[in-house]
Amino acid sequence: MAAPSPEAIEPTPAPGRAGALLRLAMLVALLAAAFLAARAFGLFAYLDAASAAGAVRGLRDRAFIVPLFVLAYVAATALGLPGSVLTIAGGAIFGFGMGAALNWTGALLGAIAAYLLARSLGLDAVRRLVGRRAGRLDAVADAYGFVTVLRLRLLPVVPFNVLNFGAGLAGIPFRDYALGTALGLIPGTLVYTYFADALLAGAGGARRSALVRVAIAGGLLVALSFAPTAWTRVRRSPVP
Repeated sequence: MAAPSPEAIEPTPAPGRAGALLRLAMLVALLAAAFLAARAFGLFAYLDAASAAGAVRGLRDRAFIVPLFVLAYVAATALGLPGSVLTIAGGAIFGFGMGAALNWTGALLGAIAAYLLARSLGLDAVRRLVGRRAGRLDAVADAYGFVTVLRLRLLPVVPFNVLNFGAGLAGIPFRDYALGTALGLIPGTLVYTYFADALLAGAGGARRSALVRVAIAGGLLVALSFAPTAWTRVRRSPVP
């Protein structure tokens, strides 16, 4: 019996590749389901400051509000939902000191959860899709992961949630990602938490003053975004 010609044999995808793509599809489906659920329950209606103000009044004295707030922040961030309303709510409910601490904790834990989710479900698929370039991608991630994450956190050119999942898919080492995120979140968390009460206050003078200060703080954030590069150049410069 004659052997079939090579043209008659259809290539079948390797099981490993199919499994990796399936896990990536699961990640996309999970994030899409979270988005649709949040939209169905009307959560996106609270993204503006005025709506957030009405939603957070009277929550300060509720039982278990602190752990519930942190859990809500972590869950929202891990599923790629906007956390801006929670940052505003944290400052409005708990004040500057405690609000900043809880906002930073929730954002950091949620960012780590999103990173781990993307890494576990999508990294293998990305490696298989890029093929031979995976080694080069790993080398870049190892060499510049911390500086890149820190700079993008200080100057959020890339949206917060996109960076969370992108870092996991790119294979940035966990230590570099966690440390860059922990440090990079501090300035923005302090700024936005501090001005939460003023932005929600609704008094014209207070709001104008807050916006001026936010603009100044934004300039400081831009300047801080160049700190990692400046520090790297100082370390590499020869000692006279």
